[in-house]
Amino acid sequence: MTYNPNRGDHPGPMADTLAHTRSVPELIAKLFRDLTDLFRKEGELVRAELSEKVTQLQVGVGKIAAGGITLLVALIVLADALVVAVAELIGTVEVSDNNTGWAALIVGGVFAAIGAFLVRSGTTDLHVDNLTPDRTAQQMRRDGELAKEQLR
Repeated sequence: MTYNPNRGDHPGPMADTLAHTRSVPELIAKLFRDLTDLFRKEGELVRAELSEKVTQLQVGVGKIAAGGITLLVALIVLADALVVAVAELIGTVEVSDNNTGWAALIVGGVFAAIGAFLVRSGTTDLHVDNLTPDRTAQQMRRDGELAKEQLR
């Protein structure tokens, strides 16, 4: 951009000093150094955010596995409660105060609720929106906009 005194867009005394003290090759070399530094820092940001997302992915898979195991335990306990209930229904086992059918039903229900919560929480952690590197994408958009402004 050339200076036109009639337009009133003089960049200022600091820009004049820099423009007169640096040659074009020096300015190009500084531009490449700045671009290299920018890309290096963007790469570090991408690596850090992706590392964070991989950790989130591992936690999500762990929650799903724990929820699956808990649901399996709940299924076993609920099956035991069902066996006791059917045995009482058909009369092979006497109905007594010592029967553990209701206790097994309650414990199985609690295990089922915990397992369902863990599976749901794990699948939420694995949702695509939660795994995208949002900060990096936002920073790259800002860098692109800044670069466009600098070129004008």
